[in-house]
Order: sequence, then structure tokens, then C-alpha cells
Amino acid sequence: MSSLDLEHLRREISSRVSEGRLRPVVSPDAAQLVCSPVGVVPKPHSNKLRTIYHLSHPRLPGTRLPSVNSHIDTALVAIKYDTLDAIMDYIREHPGALLWKADLEDAFRHVVVAKSDARLMGIQFEGAFYQECTLAFGGRSSPFLFNLFAEFLHWLAAFAQQSISALQPPSNPQPYSAITHYLDDFFGAADAGTNTNIPIAALSLAASALGFRLSRKKTVWNTTRLEKIARLLQFVTRVVPQGRTFLHRLYDAVKARYKTPLERRISSATRTELSWWVNTLSSWDGVSLLQPSPLLIEHIWTDASKRSIGAHLGTMRQPIAVLSQEVSRWHRNKDIRFLEALAVLEALRLFSPLWSGPRWVVVHVDNENIKHGLRKGSIRDPATQTILRAIFTLCLQRHIDLLPLRVSSEENILADTLSHRRFHFIEQHYPTAFSLIKFKGAKAAESGAPSCQPPSKPQHASLPWPTSFSGTASPSTPALAPEQYAQISSTTESQLIKWVANQHTKGNSYSTVRRDLAVLKSWHIDIGAPTPAFNTERLARVVWGFKRVAGDPLPTAKLPITLPLLRKLVRALPSICTSPHDRHMFRAAFCLAFACFLRAGELTGGAEDPSAQLTVGSVSFATDHSHATITLPASKTDPFRRGAKLTAPAVRTSTCTVSALEVICAGRPTGAPLFTLEGGLPFSQEVFTRTLRQCLRACDISPADYSGHSFCRGAATWAAANGVDDDTIRGLGRWKSDCFQRYIDKSASDRAATTARALYSHPHHALDLSTPAWRDI
Repeated sequence: MSSLDLEHLRREISSRVSEGRLRPVVSPDAAQLVCSPVGVVPKPHSNKLRTIYHLSHPRLPGTRLPSVNSHIDTALVAIKYDTLDAIMDYIREHPGALLWKADLEDAFRHVVVAKSDARLMGIQFEGAFYQECTLAFGGRSSPFLFNLFAEFLHWLAAFAQQSISALQPPSNPQPYSAITHYLDDFFGAADAGTNTNIPIAALSLAASALGFRLSRKKTVWNTTRLEKIARLLQFVTRVVPQGRTFLHRLYDAVKARYKTPLERRISSATRTELSWWVNTLSSWDGVSLLQPSPLLIEHIWTDASKRSIGAHLGTMRQPIAVLSQEVSRWHRNKDIRFLEALAVLEALRLFSPLWSGPRWVVVHVDNENIKHGLRKGSIRDPATQTILRAIFTLCLQRHIDLLPLRVSSEENILADTLSHRRFHFIEQHYPTAFSLIKFKGAKAAESGAPSCQPPSKPQHASLPWPTSFSGTASPSTPALAPEQYAQISSTTESQLIKWVANQHTKGNSYSTVRRDLAVLKSWHIDIGAPTPAFNTERLARVVWGFKRVAGDPLPTAKLPITLPLLRKLVRALPSICTSPHDRHMFRAAFCLAFACFLRAGELTGGAEDPSAQLTVGSVSFATDHSHATITLPASKTDPFRRGAKLTAPAVRTSTCTVSALEVICAGRPTGAPLFTLEGGLPFSQEVFTRTLRQCLRACDISPADYSGHSFCRGAATWAAANGVDDDTIRGLGRWKSDCFQRYIDKSASDRAATTARALYSHPHHALDLSTPAWRDI
């Protein structure tokens, strides 16, 4: 620390010792004093200094002396702060209203720490030991504990103001706005025709009664303008709500700087984020500030599949516009969250030009993650976050306020069929939507060979293949008539062969060609076109030749998670999950996946499809607690969703599935999701896989060779290693064929022993090759 910082600490400690808020400790060992580093930071936009305790030191996991903050559960001290919405509504209804603001002086120092906890608030300075007696800056629970007192002060001041308001004449029934507070800052507004000193007087009396003091320098009233330059752009998002999306990278940069407090270059991502804020704050018209809410509300339904996206504006029976568009090949292997967000972005781009002026837009999506992402303005997946940035930039430019709603698949049928391009179904059940379809490429007779992507040059085809289309009620764009659509001719064998050859020149793989051929055939079936060209021997020989030339390498097999490794993962969870709730959830998920031969998607399927979600009611325990029965609503081996009954035995180990499930099911309603993260966040496959990889790293194991299938593969491998026969393994894993045998891994030593027994067990045995049996061979 600098000499100025040291001098500030000397004055601060001397002053607080004389006040009795800081006590010298003669024998720190006898008092069991826990000391944390003490430092000095400058106050924002001021030349004053603030003393702060580093109660999060040490930060490194696995240290022998954990920090004070590490033992405080964030879920227990979380605060939901008030917003300025109530005051803004009051100002809308009372033009010319006057504002007031008050700030409590030395806020944290008014709250005394319990004597039993005070030993945790120790510091050492210049060879002397001290014990803090009040809340300190740097404590994880300090804002929460102080807010309990501030809430009571808020209630008392509001009660006093309400009593005074009742004495006002009936002509002005609401002379003052509701009081709002943000920790130690209190805000409000008063009608211009009333005594605007009363709210401040009521707050001052209430504060004095509780032992608080208002700061004279920071208390103002009778003004129409309040300014406070905040060091967090987070406050600006109350006026620019779309800006929440553009704080994500800034938070990441601050965290990185905090973990390694050395000089760092500003990354391009952070620079882009800051540039967006500079441009927005310097050029934005502020139209959302104190504007009446738009009275016109639009409704958009969106959905996405792995190959295309769909959306419609208006109801399913009477849509105003529709969208169906194939997804670029580069995006098809991306997470479904990315595709769902892309559907929202493309729908807003297409439909927003139809509106004039600000709009509330209710976006109906069937993906819980995207609903949360649109509400929060951020999502963990970086690719999906890029799409959210584009969505909120568009909303800011066109004055759109989004309200995302989660709908079931049954309520989203039209968007679902548009995303799967089921045109024949749409024509039969949604004729209005079908009439709005406008196919791109009106020259049907001259369009190129059928492809999953629009061909770069028209060549040799008569099929007007609709690679993407969109439609609105405007008749300006020519559309393909329904009768033309119904009379589409089939693709010929020659066209398919030329298309396969073209895929080889593009460098596509054999598996990609097989998949795309299946998609093309499926589309022909959907529109009622003949499919004999897909079943010819000539095409089969061409595809076989493609496979021989291009090759068909097997995918890289993932390593199994056997019982010994499962024990290590469970022991590593406390160092990965600081939240006890999340730790219990992941322990139960890991143990259940191993005991019941489950894939990660079967545990987390509810995050994408509610009908496939495991609930607390899916688990039932035996009366003697010897086992648990789990009803799996859907799985890869159960395409018709008949459901499967799985049994997990109770064992006396740390990997017992029954005891882990009992912990997470206790006291919860039967309809609640079986697995959920703290705060009600969805238990997605991405979160499951990320935590699994973190646990593997904590065990000094490279996570690159493991995946969500490793539990199922490990259970099969461990069962085979323990002498379980193939039929039993097939039944436990719910396999209907012998494909499970490729999941069973045998070590190199086992394979070597098998080869030695088969070839070298009788090295000197003579074989008579003159027998008739050998001559027949």
C-alpha cells in the first residue's frame, strides 16, 4: 500500500477504536481470531478512500484455511433490489412532479455483528490485532444483513408518509409516490401542488427513531432532475433494457482481471462491448424513458429443428405472416438453444417492418432456456449469446419490448410444422398459413438439382424444391399456388446420382450423403411425391462407391465411467459445486446414470422437451428402502414413449443411488422436476456435461475422452468385467440388439490374454492336415 493508504488506515483504525466499533485483541489465539487482509479502495467519483476487508481471501480451492465468505451460502444472502418503475409510473401520471433522494450515513456501521461471529472479522495492522464489531465492506452477507434493517426503515417511513397522505384533500388522493430504496439510498416523488418536504421529513424521523442518520450532502428534494454517475452500466439498463445483453462480456473481463490482478490487454470482445455502449449512449434517442407503454401487442410463435426454423405472426388459424427457412449447414450441429434463438431473430427481422411505432411483442417459445435467456438478456452458451445480442440490438433500433412466454408443443403446432417443413400437413390443416407461403426461386422448371442447400447454379432438375420461404399478407411477391405445389414432379434417378457425385467434389462425408438422401426422401413422402428413384440398385452402387472412395471412419469412442471412477467423481463434487443444493443434484444424477445405464440426454431431456422430463413423482421408494423405482418417460430405446421402469438398488457406498435420490426428493412436490439447479434454473445437458468435465479435471483426468454416454458405457463395461452375461447386460441397458457389445471395453491386457489362450496355449501340438475335414476346406 502507498503511504497515503497507510496513513488513511491509521486514522480510520484510531477513530473506530475510540468509537468502540473496532476492539484491540491482545491474545488472538485465545480469542480464536480469524484475520483477513485489510485494504483501501477509492470511492467512485470521489477523492475519498474506503476501508475494505478481503473476506474472500484465500480464493484458491483446496486451501487449508478457507475464506470467511466461502462458508456463506449465496442463496441465503441473495437480494432482489427494488427498481425505479414505481416512481417512473408516478411521474407519467403526475406531470411536473418533484423528485427527492436521501442517503444513509455510514450505513454498514449501524449494524452490530453477533459476539459469536465477531472473531471472524479480525485484521492485523502494524503488528497489532483488532476485531471488527460492525458489518464491513467485503463481507458476502453484509448487504443482505443491512438490507433487513433498511427494509424496516422503508416500511416505517412509508407508514408515516401514508398517514400524512390521508390528511390531504380528496382532490389529490395520491400526493406522493411509493418510497423506493436501494440498500442505503431512498428515492421518491411528490406532486408539484403538495408540500414536497414531507417525504424527507417522514424518512428523517423514522431514521432517527432507529438510530440512523441521513447524509446532508447526499439528501436533495424539490428537484426535477436527479443525477448519479454510476460505475455500473447495469443501472442504465433500467432505461435501455436491451443493454443487459451487452454486459455479459464486461463481467467476464472484470472477473478475469480480478483473478489475475496484473496488467492485461482489453480483448476484442470487451472492446466491441464497450464500443456498443459508447455508440448507444451517444446516439440513442431515449424513447423508452417515461414513454407510455405501447398499447399494440403483437404475438409471434417460433420453433426450430436441427435443419430448419419456423415462425408465424398472429394466431395459428389466422396468421398475418409466416416464416420457414432452412438452417445453414454450418449451424446444423449446434445446440438447439442456438437454433431456437435464431428462429426468434429471423422472425423479428421479417415481421418487424410490418409494424409502425413501438410494440410489445410476446414471443411464444417452447424452450425453457431461451425463455430465461430472453428475460435475462444472457445465456451461458457463447454462440447463443451472440444471437441474443443481435436480437436486442434489433429491438433497440425498432423500439420493441420483448415478453417471452413458454408454451407447450401442443400449443405451438403451426410453428413446429413450419420448422419441420411439413407442407402437405400445413395445406390440409392450416390453409390460411399455406396461402401465405412464398417460395424462393419462382422458375420452378429451371431450378437446380434437389439439395439441402440452395444450388449455386440451376442445373438439370424439374422439381421446384422449396429450400426456404417466407410469407406475409402483402401480395407484392409472387407465390407458388397450392395446386402447383400439389403437382410437383418426382426426382429422377439420374438427378440423384449427379447430386451424390457433386457431394464428393464438395468434400462431404459418406454419413452426410446418407443423411441428406434420407431427408430428401422424407420430404418427397411429406409432399406426396413418388420415391422409386431412391430405391434403385444403380443409386445404391453409386453410394457404395462413394463410401469406398471417401471412407467411413468410425466415430471416436468415449471412455467408460466405471464404479471406481464414479467414486472419484462423487468425492470431487464438493470442490466443484459450492452450492449444497447443486452438489446433491449432481451426485444423484451421476449415481442414477451409472446404476440405470442412462445417457445424459435421458436425465436432462426435460430442459428441451417437458414431456420427457423426470419429476419427483417419477421416483418411488420401497417400503424397506432396499431399492428405488424410476419411471423413465422417454428414451432413445423407447421411440413411442411407452415409458420404462428402472430399478436402482440400495448399497452401502458413497455412490448409493437410493440415498442420493432420497435427499433430493425429500419435501418436494411430485410435479417438480427431479433435477433442477439452485434458483430454479433448468438442469440442462450442457450444465451436466460441463460439471462432469470439471470433476474429471479435479481428478487429474483429461475430460476430452468422456461424454454423457460414458456412464452407460461404463455400466456395461463394469458389468461385463464382473462376469455378467450378455443377456443380462442387454436387459439392464434396455437394448434390443447386440449393439451394446461395442460399449463394452476390454483392456489391452485382457485382449492379450485372450489371444494367448487362443493361439499359444498348445505351442507343440501337431495338427494333421490330411484329414477329410481339412481337405474340404
